[in-house]
Amino acid sequence: MNRRCDERGVYASFLAVIASALMLLGAIAYDGPRLTVARQDAAHAANEAARVAAATIASGGTIDDARNAAEQRLDKSRLIYGQPIAVGDIHCAGSRVQVTVVSNYVYRSALGLARDRQPIEAIGAAEAYVLLPNSYPSDLSFLGECPL
Repeated sequence: MNRRCDERGVYASFLAVIASALMLLGAIAYDGPRLTVARQDAAHAANEAARVAAATIASGGTIDDARNAAEQRLDKSRLIYGQPIAVGDIHCAGSRVQVTVVSNYVYRSALGLARDRQPIEAIGAAEAYVLLPNSYPSDLSFLGECPL
């Protein structure tokens, strides 16, 4: 038999290429939703920390008190996949408080060969209103610690 006409092994190389492509697509299908859920969970935690920080400042606390309250709130809640989360930064202007939280998402699939950790930063914001004794909102346009 002529070497040119010998087609043994052609299907093996074809199957190897297809199997590699299917494994890559499977890894993307596994990691994509996990990354999306981790980002959504971090955003939820950031909004929760911002609400606590805004309430702390509205009740007469300082920025440092707000940071401590936000960190205590985040200590009680973990992200969906168990990663720790921390307060990165707090900004406030007027009656709006913005909290940035930082976490690490850990890949657990074939795509982890390229990058095993991806930092996730989420920004949450809350606006605090001071209520008067008659349950009407105050006309104040800023909180005590927050510049206009």
